[in-house]
Amino acid sequence: MGNRYYTHFIAEPEAVCAGDEWHGVVELSRPLSRSLEERELSAVLAGSLELEPGDIRILDWSPLH
Repeated sequence: MGNRYYTHFIAEPEAVCAGDEWHGVVELSRPLSRSLEERELSAVLAGSLELEPGDIRILDWSPLH
Protein backbone atom coordinates (compact mmCIF):
# COMPACT_ATOMS: atom_id res chain seq x y z
CA MET A 1 0.00 0.00 0.00
CA GLY A 2 1.31 3.44 -0.93
CA ASN A 3 1.25 6.79 0.81
CA ARG A 4 -2.12 8.50 0.45
CA TYR A 5 -2.75 12.25 0.44
CA TYR A 6 -5.93 14.30 0.27
CA THR A 7 -5.45 17.09 -2.29
CA HIS A 8 -7.43 20.17 -3.25
CA PHE A 9 -5.99 22.09 -6.19
CA ILE A 10 -6.66 24.20 -9.26
CA ALA A 11 -5.34 23.25 -12.70
CA GLU A 12 -4.65 26.47 -14.61
CA PRO A 13 -3.10 25.83 -18.01
CA GLU A 14 -1.90 29.05 -19.67
CA ALA A 15 -4.29 28.58 -22.59
CA VAL A 16 -7.31 28.58 -20.24
CA CYS A 17 -8.48 31.71 -18.40
CA ALA A 18 -10.40 29.98 -15.61
CA GLY A 19 -8.90 26.92 -13.97
CA ASP A 20 -10.63 23.71 -13.04
CA GLU A 21 -10.86 22.99 -9.31
CA TRP A 22 -10.22 19.41 -8.22
CA HIS A 23 -10.05 17.46 -4.98
CA GLY A 24 -9.47 13.85 -4.12
CA VAL A 25 -7.01 11.27 -2.88
CA VAL A 26 -3.62 10.72 -4.51
CA GLU A 27 -1.64 7.57 -3.74
CA LEU A 28 2.14 7.70 -4.15
CA SER A 29 4.64 4.87 -3.99
CA ARG A 30 6.80 6.79 -1.49
CA PRO A 31 6.17 9.57 1.03
CA LEU A 32 6.62 13.19 -0.02
CA SER A 33 9.92 14.84 0.91
CA ARG A 34 9.42 17.19 3.88
CA SER A 35 11.25 20.09 2.19
CA LEU A 36 9.61 19.78 -1.26
CA GLU A 37 6.10 18.57 -0.46
CA GLU A 38 3.97 20.94 -2.54
CA ARG A 39 6.42 21.02 -5.45
CA GLU A 40 6.53 17.20 -5.61
CA LEU A 41 2.75 16.94 -5.32
CA SER A 42 2.30 19.55 -8.09
CA ALA A 43 4.65 17.58 -10.34
CA VAL A 44 2.75 14.31 -9.76
CA LEU A 45 -0.64 15.93 -10.36
CA ALA A 46 0.60 17.76 -13.46
CA GLY A 47 1.99 14.53 -14.91
CA SER A 48 -1.33 12.79 -14.35
CA LEU A 49 -3.23 15.60 -16.09
CA GLU A 50 -0.63 16.11 -18.86
CA LEU A 51 0.12 19.67 -17.67
CA GLU A 52 3.20 21.52 -16.52
CA PRO A 53 3.87 21.63 -12.73
CA GLY A 54 3.47 25.43 -12.86
CA ASP A 55 -0.11 24.92 -14.07
CA ILE A 56 -1.08 23.36 -10.71
CA ARG A 57 -1.92 25.54 -7.72
CA ILE A 58 -2.26 23.52 -4.50
CA LEU A 59 -4.98 24.93 -2.24
CA ASP A 60 -4.81 22.31 0.50
CA TRP A 61 -3.33 18.88 1.10
CA SER A 62 -2.77 16.52 3.97
CA PRO A 63 -1.53 12.98 4.49
CA LEU A 64 -4.15 10.33 5.18
CA HIS A 65 -3.47 7.80 7.90
